[in-house]
Amino acid sequence: MATRIDNVKLTKVVDGDTVKVEIEGQQESLRPICTDTEESRPGNKPVTNAGKEASRLAKQYFGCNEKGFPQSDVRVDIEFDTSDPRHVCLQRHRGNYGRLLCYVHKDGENYNLKAVRDGWSPYFVKYGRSRLYHEDFMVAEADAQSATRMIWDPQTNARGANRDYGALIPCGTYGTA
Repeated sequence: MATRIDNVKLTKVVDGDTVKVEIEGQQESLRPICTDTEESRPGNKPVTNAGKEASRLAKQYFGCNEKGFPQSDVRVDIEFDTSDPRHVCLQRHRGNYGRLLCYVHKDGENYNLKAVRDGWSPYFVKYGRSRLYHEDFMVAEADAQSATRMIWDPQTNARGANRDYGALIPCGTYGTA
């Protein structure tokens, strides 16, 4: 069983792995758990073609303009990988930068799984493996790898910075590390 908060207003898509919502009148940043898209904006990691494309596709997926603002009233459901009470989730289930760690569902589709399946992100287990969707993430990542989608396609970042997933993870994938 997982803790869910349904019908949350999406206020902005920052990039492929950060979205903003309004919960109980408060602006909150979400980190879709088990995802880690490459960078689309300058910071402490290099900006990559895959990062820019993941950001563009996330904005498109959620119905946002190029600056990340919704073009209509967009509602999502968020789901925590725990059965902790709602108030505990909102207080304690946070990652780096204070973002809530959760799954984001739009129109019944799990965005986190979509990002991995479409090759925007590996199955990222920095905050732990998915308790609810581990097998689904494993299958999604294997499918993206075998189809050489986005981050798994050497041509995606061929002319610029890239992330060497084989070197980053001892077993060669985030999901099996």
